[in-house]
Amino acid sequence: MNFTVPPRMVGPTLAQVFSAPDFDCRLQGPQEKPEFGVTRLRSGPMPMGKAPAYPADDALLVCVSLTPTAVGQWRALYDGREVGVTRAIPFATTVLDLRHSMEMWVRGPFDYLHYYLGDALLQRVGADNGVTVAYGDFRDAFFVEDLVVAQVTRSILPTIRRSEPLDVLALDQIGVVLGAHVLQRYFGATGAPGRRGRRLQAWQRLRAEEMLGARLEGNITIKELADACSLSESHFSRCFRTTFGSSVHQRLIQLRIERAKALLAQTRRPLAEVAQLSGFCDQAAFTRTFSRSERMTPSQWRKSNVE
Repeated sequence: MNFTVPPRMVGPTLAQVFSAPDFDCRLQGPQEKPEFGVTRLRSGPMPMGKAPAYPADDALLVCVSLTPTAVGQWRALYDGREVGVTRAIPFATTVLDLRHSMEMWVRGPFDYLHYYLGDALLQRVGADNGVTVAYGDFRDAFFVEDLVVAQVTRSILPTIRRSEPLDVLALDQIGVVLGAHVLQRYFGATGAPGRRGRRLQAWQRLRAEEMLGARLEGNITIKELADACSLSESHFSRCFRTTFGSSVHQRLIQLRIERAKALLAQTRRPLAEVAQLSGFCDQAAFTRTFSRSERMTPSQWRKSNVE
């Protein structure tokens, strides 16, 4: 992927800083500018050395240490002040503003997951929640405990460790969740109170499920669904969870399983084709997800449900 100048701290550009690319998925905005990205960087043992400088960018970078980073293993000169690791904790979280200059020294081994939150994403999430994004209110953090970021990371880590791509809907949902959390915790934002308990109207429920069913591969965003239901993104997500008892992406997985069951029962298509037609990236991902949901493999389910 080629980036326009200036380069963005996501994917290959971020990997060049550490020379350690491992995983990269992102959402592109207008002019192919990334709004949100997930990049995993890891390295084996290596001596302490200075990494290339991060290029300036209108974005925040949320870094999660997948293995505890030892005191003295990472240090930096960030916006004119010295920062570093004060204690080694699991899923330690660093949140920094890429508009500020930073010189960094790092020693391996390390294993980091980086979330890139572009200004366009933060502005969209802020507007949707009645919050003005004021960077003067931003409070950076280095290797702190953040339970929300840790929970999000744990939820996608199995997929990342298998190097399976995150679909557009999953990326969009993660970006919106992290964006709202960052605005609340690191900007001190207190937007408009959420309306709780309301369900989607019948036509909205049907429309949302129709759109998800037509895009089982996940190539759809929360905004598209919300616009089709004449709701804001945040209000749509709340109403959707109240209606279905799950997040939008969890419901997408359920619809994939339902489609797969129909194909398994009504056709003799091979499993690889069933996986593709049901929206899974490959047969292995299909088998894992189906087995976790149904407590049996697709082949076993087919034998038990087809006479």
